[in-house]
Amino acid sequence: MGILKANNAGLVTTTAVAIGDLCHTLPVAAQARTAIIRKIMWYNNTGAAATLIFGTRDNVGVGAWVPLFPTINCVNGMDGELMEDELPEIEIVRDTSAGAAGTNGNIYVVSSVALILVRLTVEETTGQRRR
Repeated sequence: MGILKANNAGLVTTTAVAIGDLCHTLPVAAQARTAIIRKIMWYNNTGAAATLIFGTRDNVGVGAWVPLFPTINCVNGMDGELMEDELPEIEIVRDTSAGAAGTNGNIYVVSSVALILVRLTVEETTGQRRR
């Protein structure tokens, strides 16, 4: 069992950039850390229907986008949430392999429009878990 915590970037306002907006930074520790998203909350008051995709970045330069979750539809003027039992159990890890084979382990969100508010609950563990 890991430690549940709010994403450490606080309330994130999306910018619709192609490589995503930072939601949670996985700490660099003596022991390997992993993260599992346990809850996603959002609010869309942008005037348009929108989508969100969560993922990480690879180890090439500033990092290319690596999507890990399916697309979430965000209806305009509505809030929404996905709870633990509705989310795929995807363990996000820092993989120091060179280039595109590795990932930085931080959690980002890519949105189709700017100004969607996003908040996560993340479970951090030491080492990879087996279920």
